[in-house]
Amino acid sequence: MDISYYNDKRVKVFLNDGSTFEGYATFNSLEYSYEEFGVDSACLQICDYLIREEEIDSVDIIDAAPSIRNTEEEMAMLFSVRRSFSEHLMRWEDNELPGQYDFNCFEYSAQPSREEFELALELQREREDSFIKLAGDAPLSDDFGLSSSVRLTMQLSGSTDGWSVNDRIEIKKPGYKDFKKLALKHADPVRGEDFAFLSMDHFYEYLDHRGAYIGEKLVGAYYFYSSGGYTYVGGLLVDKDFRNMHIATTLLKHAVSEAAGNVVFLHADQDGTPEKIFKKLGFREVDRRYEYLKAAEAL
Repeated sequence: MDISYYNDKRVKVFLNDGSTFEGYATFNSLEYSYEEFGVDSACLQICDYLIREEEIDSVDIIDAAPSIRNTEEEMAMLFSVRRSFSEHLMRWEDNELPGQYDFNCFEYSAQPSREEFELALELQREREDSFIKLAGDAPLSDDFGLSSSVRLTMQLSGSTDGWSVNDRIEIKKPGYKDFKKLALKHADPVRGEDFAFLSMDHFYEYLDHRGAYIGEKLVGAYYFYSSGGYTYVGGLLVDKDFRNMHIATTLLKHAVSEAAGNVVFLHADQDGTPEKIFKKLGFREVDRRYEYLKAAEAL
């Protein structure tokens, strides 16, 4: 079995002892495994687990989610452009929202050199961006002192029949003034209201939004983007004064209904509370991205 074939794929690994591992796999050669971990074998790595080649009985590919990635890239192109930057770095550049690191980052294809990182950091400072973000499909061996996280892509694999909903809620496209008020109430205090205004206007213009109303009050919202049989649901927000009223599940159930047969997916941080909630609702991980972020002035 050539286990390198499963690199960058979502798999379920069956071991000789009957146990299984499921997740996004990275192939580590014998040389790399020995140098980095002292393991004298080629391995598949899933999260922090190293699975030796000789321990593996079989491997099933679950879903490498290429179509989901295509949909995500199409949406990103609404806000930014992708340009070559260096041997191992591509630049996603958003000139209208320079502080929006989701659409303003460096995507790595392999471990960038220190020189590449310094050039990327210099560009961020020249642009007066307050951060630097790197994102890729495998963990970095040198993270340059950045804070790391894992962004999961989760796809709905079950029915919404058992979800709790709030029958008092009316769902419709939120009015601009209502949406503005809700967004500003929950604005990131670090970025401030100016960024919130710019970000809100940009998203409201380019993406479809839905809001949850109780009477005349907007109590929650989300946006969505559909392409190629897939629908991404993001920006899920519930008014902090109306929590624990099944507003989020009501919005999500409406999003699935409106997707009209499309595969519905969303993002969550690994080991975060939303991830656990989404799992209970029937979402499963189909892809992951490793992200590294830090304030530029702190480097």
